Amino acid sequence: MISFVVGRGMGHLGRCVSITERLLPLHLPVQVFAFEGTNDYLLENLKSHVPLKAYEESTQFEDGRQTELLINDWRSEVARFRTEGLLDINTKIVTVYHSDFSMSRNDSIEMREYKKKIVNIANHSDIFLHMNLFPPKQFNPGLNCIYIPIPIITREIDQSPEEVKRQLGLQEDEQFILVQMGGGLGIHRYQQIVEWYKHINGLAGRYRFVVAGQLKEEDYDFDKRIIKAPLFPNGRNLVNAASLVISKPGMGILADCISTGTPLLFLPADDAEREQKISMLRKILNNDLGTIKKPEEIVTKIEQAFEKKHEIQKKFKQIPSNGAEVASQIIEMAYRTPLSELPKIREELLRLTPFSSYGNKG
Repeated sequence: MISFVVGRGMGHLGRCVSITERLLPLHLPVQVFAFEGTNDYLLENLKSHVPLKAYEESTQFEDGRQTELLINDWRSEVARFRTEGLLDINTKIVTVYHSDFSMSRNDSIEMREYKKKIVNIANHSDIFLHMNLFPPKQFNPGLNCIYIPIPIITREIDQSPEEVKRQLGLQEDEQFILVQMGGGLGIHRYQQIVEWYKHINGLAGRYRFVVAGQLKEEDYDFDKRIIKAPLFPNGRNLVNAASLVISKPGMGILADCISTGTPLLFLPADDAEREQKISMLRKILNNDLGTIKKPEEIVTKIEQAFEKKHEIQKKFKQIPSNGAEVASQIIEMAYRTPLSELPKIREELLRLTPFSSYGNKG
Protein backbone atom coordinates (compact mmCIF):
# COMPACT_ATOMS: atom_id res chain seq x y z
CA MET A 1 0.00 0.00 0.00
CA ILE A 2 1.10 3.58 -0.76
CA SER A 3 -0.01 6.16 1.83
CA PHE A 4 0.02 9.86 0.96
CA VAL A 5 0.03 12.26 3.93
CA VAL A 6 -1.00 15.71 2.73
CA GLY A 7 -1.17 19.15 4.38
CA ARG A 8 -3.90 21.79 4.56
CA GLY A 9 -2.75 24.30 1.94
CA MET A 10 -4.20 24.39 -1.58
CA GLY A 11 -0.76 23.95 -3.14
CA HIS A 12 -0.17 20.77 -1.13
CA LEU A 13 -3.64 19.44 -1.91
CA GLY A 14 -3.23 20.14 -5.62
CA ARG A 15 0.08 18.29 -5.75
CA CYS A 16 -1.46 15.34 -3.91
CA VAL A 17 -4.31 15.13 -6.42
CA SER A 18 -1.98 15.52 -9.40
CA ILE A 19 0.45 12.80 -8.28
CA THR A 20 -2.29 10.44 -7.12
CA GLU A 21 -4.16 10.73 -10.42
CA ARG A 22 -1.00 9.63 -12.23
CA LEU A 23 -0.35 6.72 -9.86
CA LEU A 24 -3.77 5.16 -10.40
CA PRO A 25 -3.25 4.20 -14.08
CA LEU A 26 -0.06 2.46 -12.95
CA HIS A 27 -2.29 0.10 -10.92
CA LEU A 28 -0.74 1.08 -7.62
CA PRO A 29 -2.74 0.88 -4.37
CA VAL A 30 -2.98 4.43 -2.97
CA GLN A 31 -4.70 5.89 0.07
CA VAL A 32 -4.66 9.52 1.24
CA PHE A 33 -4.46 10.78 4.82
CA ALA A 34 -5.81 14.31 5.14
CA PHE A 35 -6.73 16.90 7.77
CA GLU A 36 -10.30 17.75 8.71
CA GLY A 37 -11.49 20.63 6.57
CA THR A 38 -9.83 19.35 3.40
CA ASN A 39 -11.87 16.18 2.94
CA ASP A 40 -14.67 17.66 0.83
CA TYR A 41 -12.16 19.17 -1.58
CA LEU A 42 -10.23 15.90 -1.90
CA LEU A 43 -13.40 13.83 -2.26
CA GLU A 44 -14.58 16.02 -5.11
CA ASN A 45 -11.25 15.63 -6.88
CA LEU A 46 -10.32 12.03 -6.13
CA LYS A 47 -13.93 10.80 -6.36
CA SER A 48 -14.24 7.26 -5.03
CA HIS A 49 -11.06 6.04 -6.67
CA VAL A 50 -8.86 6.54 -3.60
CA PRO A 51 -9.60 5.74 0.06
CA LEU A 52 -9.52 8.97 2.10
CA LYS A 53 -8.67 8.73 5.81
CA ALA A 54 -8.64 11.22 8.67
CA TYR A 55 -5.28 12.48 9.83
CA GLU A 56 -3.95 14.52 12.76
CA GLU A 57 -0.27 15.13 13.33
CA SER A 58 -0.62 14.62 17.09
CA THR A 59 -2.13 11.14 16.84
CA GLN A 60 -0.81 7.73 15.90
CA PHE A 61 -0.41 7.19 12.16
CA GLU A 62 -3.09 4.75 11.08
CA ASP A 63 -2.07 1.88 8.80
CA GLY A 64 1.63 2.50 9.32
CA ARG A 65 2.37 -1.20 9.49
CA GLN A 66 0.58 -1.85 6.19
CA THR A 67 2.26 1.04 4.35
CA GLU A 68 5.02 -0.05 1.99
CA LEU A 69 5.75 3.45 0.73
CA LEU A 70 4.83 6.73 2.43
CA ILE A 71 4.61 9.97 0.43
CA ASN A 72 4.48 13.28 2.25
CA ASP A 73 4.33 16.77 0.79
CA TRP A 74 6.52 18.42 3.40
CA ARG A 75 5.11 17.15 6.71
CA SER A 76 7.66 17.74 9.47
CA GLU A 77 6.06 15.26 11.88
CA VAL A 78 6.73 12.42 9.42
CA ALA A 79 10.35 12.61 10.56
CA ARG A 80 9.37 10.84 13.80
CA PHE A 81 7.29 8.06 12.18
CA ARG A 82 10.24 5.73 11.75
CA THR A 83 12.02 6.59 15.02
CA GLU A 84 8.82 6.04 17.03
CA GLY A 85 8.02 2.74 15.31
CA LEU A 86 4.90 4.06 13.55
CA LEU A 87 6.02 2.48 10.29
CA ASP A 88 7.22 -0.96 9.34
CA ILE A 89 11.03 -1.09 9.29
CA ASN A 90 10.91 -1.73 5.52
CA THR A 91 8.61 1.19 4.68
CA LYS A 92 10.11 3.65 2.18
CA ILE A 93 9.58 7.40 2.77
CA VAL A 94 9.35 9.82 -0.16
CA THR A 95 9.28 13.55 0.64
CA VAL A 96 8.21 16.18 -1.89
CA TYR A 97 9.32 19.79 -1.48
CA HIS A 98 10.24 22.91 -3.43
CA SER A 99 12.35 25.51 -1.58
CA ASP A 100 16.07 26.16 -1.81
CA PHE A 101 18.10 24.87 1.15
CA SER A 102 21.60 26.01 0.21
CA MET A 103 22.94 28.34 2.89
CA SER A 104 23.80 31.90 1.90
CA ARG A 105 25.76 34.53 3.80
CA ASN A 106 22.79 36.86 3.30
CA ASP A 107 20.30 34.51 5.02
CA SER A 108 18.54 35.80 8.11
CA ILE A 109 18.57 33.70 11.28
CA GLU A 110 14.98 32.67 10.51
CA MET A 111 15.93 31.63 6.98
CA ARG A 112 18.89 29.58 8.21
CA GLU A 113 16.69 27.71 10.67
CA TYR A 114 14.15 27.12 7.94
CA LYS A 115 16.78 25.66 5.60
CA LYS A 116 18.12 23.40 8.37
CA LYS A 117 14.59 22.10 8.82
CA ILE A 118 14.38 21.23 5.12
CA VAL A 119 17.59 19.18 5.32
CA ASN A 120 16.48 17.47 8.54
CA ILE A 121 13.17 16.31 7.06
CA ALA A 122 14.87 15.25 3.83
CA ASN A 123 17.32 13.15 5.85
CA HIS A 124 14.45 11.31 7.55
CA SER A 125 13.39 10.26 4.05
CA ASP A 126 14.73 7.67 1.65
CA ILE A 127 13.99 9.74 -1.45
CA PHE A 128 13.75 13.53 -1.58
CA LEU A 129 11.87 14.83 -4.65
CA HIS A 130 12.92 18.45 -4.85
CA MET A 131 10.93 20.68 -7.21
CA ASN A 132 13.16 23.03 -9.20
CA LEU A 133 12.49 25.91 -11.56
CA PHE A 134 15.89 25.67 -13.23
CA PRO A 135 18.41 22.83 -13.60
CA PRO A 136 20.08 22.54 -10.18
CA LYS A 137 23.79 22.32 -9.63
CA GLN A 138 25.27 19.09 -8.27
CA PHE A 139 25.59 20.44 -4.76
CA ASN A 140 23.46 19.14 -1.90
CA PRO A 141 25.13 19.84 1.44
CA GLY A 142 24.29 17.61 4.35
CA LEU A 143 21.96 15.20 2.53
CA ASN A 144 22.19 11.46 3.16
CA CYS A 145 19.10 10.43 1.18
CA ILE A 146 18.57 9.90 -2.55
CA TYR A 147 18.13 13.41 -3.89
CA ILE A 148 16.20 13.72 -7.17
CA PRO A 149 15.40 17.12 -8.68
CA ILE A 150 12.04 17.25 -10.46
CA PRO A 151 10.06 19.96 -12.32
CA ILE A 152 7.18 21.80 -10.68
CA ILE A 153 3.99 19.82 -10.17
CA THR A 154 0.75 21.10 -11.69
CA ARG A 155 -2.63 19.70 -12.69
CA GLU A 156 -4.17 19.28 -16.13
CA ILE A 157 -6.53 22.05 -17.25
CA ASP A 158 -10.03 20.64 -17.72
CA GLN A 159 -12.13 23.82 -18.14
CA SER A 160 -11.83 26.47 -20.82
CA PRO A 161 -11.50 30.16 -19.82
CA GLU A 162 -14.95 30.73 -21.31
CA GLU A 163 -16.49 28.05 -19.10
CA VAL A 164 -14.80 29.52 -16.03
CA LYS A 165 -16.04 33.02 -16.81
CA ARG A 166 -19.60 31.81 -17.31
CA GLN A 167 -19.40 30.14 -13.91
CA LEU A 168 -18.27 33.45 -12.43
CA GLY A 169 -21.07 35.39 -14.11
CA LEU A 170 -18.69 37.21 -16.46
CA GLN A 171 -18.85 37.78 -20.19
CA GLU A 172 -16.61 35.47 -22.21
CA ASP A 173 -14.44 38.38 -23.37
CA GLU A 174 -14.29 40.07 -19.96
CA GLN A 175 -10.90 40.23 -18.29
CA PHE A 176 -10.41 39.84 -14.54
CA ILE A 177 -7.67 39.98 -11.92
CA LEU A 178 -7.64 36.99 -9.61
CA VAL A 179 -6.87 37.65 -5.94
CA GLN A 180 -5.66 34.45 -4.27
CA MET A 181 -4.77 34.31 -0.58
CA GLY A 182 -4.34 30.54 -0.31
CA GLY A 183 -6.20 27.83 1.53
CA GLY A 184 -4.11 27.86 4.71
CA LEU A 185 -6.09 27.60 7.94
CA GLY A 186 -5.25 28.75 11.46
CA ILE A 187 -1.58 29.61 11.93
CA HIS A 188 -0.98 28.87 8.24
CA ARG A 189 -3.21 31.75 7.13
CA TYR A 190 -1.47 34.69 5.45
CA GLN A 191 -1.01 37.18 8.27
CA GLN A 192 -1.55 40.34 6.19
CA ILE A 193 -4.65 39.09 4.40
CA VAL A 194 -7.13 41.65 5.79
CA GLU A 195 -4.75 44.57 5.22
CA TRP A 196 -4.39 43.73 1.53
CA TYR A 197 -8.07 42.92 1.06
CA LYS A 198 -8.76 46.46 2.27
CA HIS A 199 -6.47 48.04 -0.33
CA ILE A 200 -7.75 45.82 -3.16
CA ASN A 201 -11.34 46.60 -2.13
CA GLY A 202 -10.61 50.27 -2.71
CA LEU A 203 -9.78 49.55 -6.37
CA ALA A 204 -13.06 47.75 -7.13
CA GLY A 205 -14.23 50.56 -9.41
CA ARG A 206 -11.04 50.51 -11.44
CA TYR A 207 -10.49 46.79 -12.09
CA ARG A 208 -12.66 43.69 -12.20
CA PHE A 209 -11.48 41.54 -9.29
CA VAL A 210 -12.35 37.93 -8.55
CA VAL A 211 -11.40 36.64 -5.08
CA ALA A 212 -10.60 32.93 -5.14
CA GLY A 213 -12.78 30.62 -3.08
CA GLN A 214 -11.07 29.07 -0.08
CA LEU A 215 -11.47 25.92 1.99
CA LYS A 216 -12.93 28.13 4.70
CA GLU A 217 -15.53 30.77 3.80
CA GLU A 218 -13.98 34.24 3.69
CA ASP A 219 -16.02 36.64 5.85
CA TYR A 220 -14.43 39.89 4.63
CA ASP A 221 -17.03 42.46 3.50
CA PHE A 222 -16.01 43.04 -0.11
CA ASP A 223 -17.30 45.74 -2.41
CA LYS A 224 -20.31 44.42 -4.32
CA ARG A 225 -18.40 44.81 -7.60
CA ILE A 226 -15.85 42.20 -6.49
CA ILE A 227 -16.79 38.61 -7.32
CA LYS A 228 -16.28 35.95 -4.66
CA ALA A 229 -15.57 32.79 -6.61
CA PRO A 230 -16.74 29.37 -5.48
CA LEU A 231 -14.02 26.89 -4.60
CA PHE A 232 -13.00 25.43 -7.94
CA PRO A 233 -12.09 21.73 -7.71
CA ASN A 234 -9.17 22.48 -10.02
CA GLY A 235 -7.82 25.93 -9.19
CA ARG A 236 -5.52 25.92 -12.23
CA ASN A 237 -8.63 26.41 -14.39
CA LEU A 238 -9.34 29.67 -12.58
CA VAL A 239 -5.73 30.86 -12.89
CA ASN A 240 -5.73 30.02 -16.60
CA ALA A 241 -8.82 32.18 -17.17
CA ALA A 242 -7.41 35.20 -15.30
CA SER A 243 -5.49 38.03 -16.95
CA LEU A 244 -3.39 38.60 -13.84
CA VAL A 245 -3.02 37.07 -10.38
CA ILE A 246 -2.34 38.94 -7.14
CA SER A 247 -1.46 36.50 -4.37
CA LYS A 248 0.25 35.86 -1.09
CA PRO A 249 3.57 34.14 -1.84
CA GLY A 250 3.02 30.41 -2.33
CA MET A 251 4.38 27.55 -4.41
CA GLY A 252 1.02 26.30 -5.64
CA ILE A 253 0.00 29.61 -7.20
CA LEU A 254 3.52 30.18 -8.55
CA ALA A 255 3.44 26.81 -10.31
CA ASP A 256 -0.05 27.45 -11.72
CA CYS A 257 0.93 30.86 -13.07
CA ILE A 258 4.16 29.56 -14.59
CA SER A 259 2.42 26.66 -16.30
CA THR A 260 -0.47 28.77 -17.67
CA GLY A 261 1.58 31.85 -18.53
CA THR A 262 -0.52 34.08 -16.28
CA PRO A 263 1.33 37.16 -14.95
CA LEU A 264 1.73 37.09 -11.17
CA LEU A 265 2.18 39.73 -8.48
CA PHE A 266 3.28 38.52 -5.05
CA LEU A 267 2.35 40.47 -1.92
CA PRO A 268 4.97 40.87 0.87
CA ALA A 269 6.09 37.71 2.68
CA ASP A 270 5.19 37.15 6.33
CA ASP A 271 7.68 34.33 7.04
CA ALA A 272 10.87 32.76 5.72
CA GLU A 273 9.09 30.14 3.62
CA ARG A 274 7.05 32.74 1.73
CA GLU A 275 10.10 34.93 1.33
CA GLN A 276 11.65 32.11 -0.68
CA LYS A 277 8.72 32.10 -3.10
CA ILE A 278 9.33 35.80 -3.77
CA SER A 279 12.99 34.99 -4.41
CA MET A 280 11.92 32.30 -6.89
CA LEU A 281 9.72 34.70 -8.86
CA ARG A 282 12.43 37.35 -8.79
CA LYS A 283 14.93 34.83 -10.18
CA ILE A 284 12.61 33.88 -13.05
CA LEU A 285 11.89 37.48 -14.06
CA ASN A 286 15.37 38.74 -13.17
CA ASN A 287 13.78 41.83 -11.59
CA ASP A 288 11.16 42.94 -9.04
CA LEU A 289 8.36 43.26 -11.59
CA GLY A 290 6.40 40.50 -9.86
CA THR A 291 6.45 41.87 -6.30
CA ILE A 292 4.31 44.46 -4.53
CA LYS A 293 6.08 45.85 -1.46
CA LYS A 294 3.58 48.50 -0.33
CA PRO A 295 -0.04 49.50 -1.10
CA GLU A 296 0.97 52.63 -3.02
CA GLU A 297 2.53 50.37 -5.67
CA ILE A 298 -0.55 48.30 -6.52
CA VAL A 299 -1.84 50.27 -9.51
CA THR A 300 1.63 50.81 -10.97
CA LYS A 301 2.49 47.12 -10.60
CA ILE A 302 -0.81 46.02 -12.18
CA GLU A 303 -0.25 48.27 -15.19
CA GLN A 304 3.37 47.12 -15.53
CA ALA A 305 2.28 43.47 -15.44
CA PHE A 306 -0.25 44.06 -18.21
CA GLU A 307 2.30 45.98 -20.27
CA LYS A 308 5.00 43.30 -19.82
CA LYS A 309 2.63 40.34 -20.17
CA HIS A 310 4.35 38.79 -23.22
CA GLU A 311 7.79 39.20 -21.65
CA ILE A 312 6.58 37.46 -18.48
CA GLN A 313 4.95 34.66 -20.47
CA LYS A 314 8.15 34.10 -22.44
CA LYS A 315 10.13 33.61 -19.21
CA PHE A 316 7.46 31.37 -17.67
CA LYS A 317 7.44 29.20 -20.79
CA GLN A 318 11.07 28.21 -20.16
CA ILE A 319 10.15 26.46 -16.90
CA PRO A 320 9.22 22.74 -17.21
CA SER A 321 6.03 21.75 -15.37
CA ASN A 322 5.73 17.98 -15.82
CA GLY A 323 6.73 17.20 -12.25
CA ALA A 324 3.70 15.01 -11.52
CA GLU A 325 4.59 12.68 -14.37
CA VAL A 326 8.22 12.46 -13.28
CA ALA A 327 7.33 12.01 -9.59
CA SER A 328 4.83 9.21 -10.33
CA GLN A 329 7.42 7.30 -12.36
CA ILE A 330 9.97 7.57 -9.57
CA ILE A 331 7.41 6.54 -6.95
CA GLU A 332 6.37 3.52 -9.01
CA MET A 333 9.97 2.33 -9.32
CA ALA A 334 10.63 2.92 -5.62
CA TYR A 335 7.44 1.11 -4.62
CA ARG A 336 8.44 -1.99 -6.57
CA THR A 337 11.96 -1.99 -5.10
CA PRO A 338 12.81 -3.25 -1.58
CA LEU A 339 14.15 -0.56 0.77
CA SER A 340 17.55 -2.25 0.98
CA GLU A 341 17.85 -2.17 -2.83
CA LEU A 342 17.06 1.55 -3.31
CA PRO A 343 20.73 2.70 -3.28
CA LYS A 344 21.46 0.24 -6.09
CA ILE A 345 18.89 1.83 -8.41
CA ARG A 346 19.83 5.44 -7.60
CA GLU A 347 21.27 6.10 -11.08
CA GLU A 348 18.23 4.51 -12.70
CA LEU A 349 15.94 6.76 -10.65
CA LEU A 350 17.99 9.83 -11.57
CA ARG A 351 17.56 9.06 -15.25
CA LEU A 352 13.88 9.86 -14.82
CA THR A 353 14.57 13.52 -14.09
CA PRO A 354 14.66 15.82 -17.16
CA PHE A 355 17.47 17.88 -15.63
CA SER A 356 20.67 17.05 -17.51
CA SER A 357 22.79 18.33 -14.60
CA TYR A 358 21.77 15.13 -12.84
CA GLY A 359 20.81 11.74 -14.28
CA ASN A 360 19.20 12.56 -17.61
CA LYS A 361 21.92 13.06 -20.18
CA GLY A 362 19.58 12.94 -23.18
